[in-house]
Amino acid sequence: MASTLSSARRRTSATLSTLAFRHGRPGVAGWVALLAPGACTGAAVAAVATSRRPSTRRLAVGAGIGAAGAVLLGRLIDEIRWRRGAVSLTVDGPDTALDLMQAVRARGVQADMVRADANEPVGRHYALRYRAKDDRRVRAVLAEQHL
Repeated sequence: MASTLSSARRRTSATLSTLAFRHGRPGVAGWVALLAPGACTGAAVAAVATSRRPSTRRLAVGAGIGAAGAVLLGRLIDEIRWRRGAVSLTVDGPDTALDLMQAVRARGVQADMVRADANEPVGRHYALRYRAKDDRRVRAVLAEQHL
């Protein structure tokens, strides 16, 4: 039985953006919202950490470290959200979807067989849904089954 597959990522973008953010490119307002709290926190920590009046250099270094920490924290949160996002792999028939789901589950991937969206082509009524972080293992199973 010949089978065709199509894959659709939910809540992900196809291209990686600046600093490898996966959920779109932050605009000017996004960068300000990301950097300003980190920079202010870093400058405040630098001001409190010294026993006397802090120098401008120390405040600038603290603000820079705080901004860099905010970017790293934002990137970490973005990666976690991406890994938890769902990937849907549409399959022609229920038997193919069931076989694929069992093979994928044997590899330790949490997968579910669901009804495909109504906007799919005629004949594609089932989908295998799994987390984005497991995509590599699912693709390996697909390669083994030659689908």
